This record gives sequence, C-alpha cells and structure tokens, in this order.
Amino acid sequence: MSNECSTGASQGSACAPEAKKDSGQCCQVSEKLLCLADEAWKEVLKAKMVAHIEKRSGDKLDKLAELVTEANHKRWAHMIQGKQGCDDFQSKVKQAMLTLTQE
Repeated sequence: MSNECSTGASQGSACAPEAKKDSGQCCQVSEKLLCLADEAWKEVLKAKMVAHIEKRSGDKLDKLAELVTEANHKRWAHMIQGKQGCDDFQSKVKQAMLTLTQE
C-alpha cells in the first residue's frame, strides 16, 4: 500500500494542498484527522500561552485593557455625535431643498 497520500511536497504535511484528493476516501479522512490534530495542538499551545501571559502580566494587561476600552468608548461616542450632526445637517439641507421646489 502506497503512503503517497500522507506525504505532500510541504515537508510531509497531510494538510498540503497538493496532497492527493482522488486516492480514496480512507486517505482523505486520515489526512483530515491529521490536520485536525495539528489545529488542536495549536489551540492547546495558544491556551497555554494565554495562561502564561495572564499569570505574568495580568494586572498590567487589566490596566491596559481598561485604558483601551475607555478610549474606544469615547471614540464611538464621538463618531455617533458626529453622525448625529451630519444627519441634522442633511435634514436641514433636505428641508431647504424642499422649500425651493414649493411655490
């Protein structure tokens, strides 16, 4: 039995796009499972990194997050106020245009 399905040109990665797709359903399933395992490994590693960062810098990140979210809140409030001002202006222009068409 050939092992060509599980070895692509990308260093033997089963996730490589050049992996054979017409070699049989069994081969496709095993490649998908290997890709799933790779993704799971990345997720676990990321979770561990998050835990490490939280442990080491959590308090500082809390302060930074508070600063960023407060600035974001103010930015959105400013955008909404600006939009309201623009809407008011458009309404006034519309009213002025309508008075031009009335006799």
